[in-house]
Amino acid sequence: MNNSHYRQILIICLLSAVAFTACKPKQKIVYSTSPVEEKANHELFNDVIACEFPYRTFSAKLNMGMTSGTKSYNSRANLRIIKDEALQISIQPLFGVEMFRLYINPDTLFLLDRMNKRYVLESFSTLKELYPVGFDYYTMQSLFTNALFVSGKDKIDAADYDTFSYNQASDQYYHMMAQDTDSGIDYAFTVNGDDRITSTYLMQSEKKLYMQWEYHNFVMLDNVIFPHKMNMTFSSASRKTNAELVFSDVVTNTPLQLELNIPSNYSKASINEVLKILSPKK
Repeated sequence: MNNSHYRQILIICLLSAVAFTACKPKQKIVYSTSPVEEKANHELFNDVIACEFPYRTFSAKLNMGMTSGTKSYNSRANLRIIKDEALQISIQPLFGVEMFRLYINPDTLFLLDRMNKRYVLESFSTLKELYPVGFDYYTMQSLFTNALFVSGKDKIDAADYDTFSYNQASDQYYHMMAQDTDSGIDYAFTVNGDDRITSTYLMQSEKKLYMQWEYHNFVMLDNVIFPHKMNMTFSSASRKTNAELVFSDVVTNTPLQLELNIPSNYSKASINEVLKILSPKK
């Protein structure tokens, strides 16, 4: 079976998953009605950190939608995180059968393509040369859990408030902006009156790479608020991709074990080869 047939099967499976999505009771969404207050920069910085979602381990089910060019995909997935250690997304388009797995830790990105029996294994230092926007473990962990980050650092401390410049965008939002001088990445956060991050932006102007990650449907979970919908836009000079994640069955602080296992009969591929599945036809 050639690659064209593989792509057709993949698309059919992904779209079929929509029909099997079970309806669940709606959760009560918490809307921000608080206007922003006059705060010193360090106070805003500390308040945003204080509102972060606390967890040691995190797991959730996802309904995923993605559009790239003329192609659209929908699928189920599972997200699992061991804080500061590893993150894994298992994409299961139909009947819980895994077709793709993304595993990252602070040093490595691993992508398993079960349909084509191949895998990608790259260090983050290599990936940053090709795709600098967002390709850092701690950045990715923060994006999935609605947390503040400082580019190039694995932890944030109180003194990092001085990394950012601040302004009040309206009576409802603050902006916090910074730049990673090593990579040339500009990044920013939009924060509402409840000190929660509603959008994160990363941009590398030289390579024309841009990412926006938005947070919606904040829901009370164990007395802490977490966004149950995330919308992402990724763009480059040649491609634009939109994605949506809808979370359910969020569980924290239960034992998790995530491992990087490569099947013996799989061949190694480049990340560009795998990304061609989602590329628009020319």
